[in-house]
Amino acid sequence: MEQPPIVVRAIIEIMGTPKEFVKKALMDHIDKIKQDGLDVQFEKFAEPEPRDNFFTQFVELQIAFKSLQQLLDFCIDSMPSTVEIMSPEKLQLDMTVFEEFLNDFQGRLHHTDMMLKGLQAQKKVLDANALNVFYNFIKFACRTKPHGIDELSKMLGIGTNELSPFVENMVKKGELKKEGQVYVANG
Repeated sequence: MEQPPIVVRAIIEIMGTPKEFVKKALMDHIDKIKQDGLDVQFEKFAEPEPRDNFFTQFVELQIAFKSLQQLLDFCIDSMPSTVEIMSPEKLQLDMTVFEEFLNDFQGRLHHTDMMLKGLQAQKKVLDANALNVFYNFIKFACRTKPHGIDELSKMLGIGTNELSPFVENMVKKGELKKEGQVYVANG
């Protein structure tokens, strides 16, 4: 028995800057979906709208999928914000097909989890390295000549409120000493 197509209405959103990039990126993504052989029956693009310092845009799609696997691939690759199954109302699955679907889904989740953990480890190393560069820059600047918090703030491009606890921590660790309103590197 052949399975009827699974007709889905989905919304895909994108955020970025500038506005033209957002429009092109979303259009290119939809073109790729079509090139991959998905039966896009309907598409309606919203206009990009400003949000904070970015632009967001979404597209509403209606797509007919040949199989549950094809729907899963679309959901993982395109990460729609919403998925509404229009038809069929019921779906009968062979347990073997369902097991394959679940195992593929689990495999993709594990792969995504491994990538995320790898990125978190890389971020931790990068954060530590950036922190060391930051410390070294402050120590070098204060070794060259004494600097007040306002001067360091301007040099680093960090607000005095954010920078003060950081510099005070360096004083506590003995890497800097405070002489009046300025900081001097120890050693």
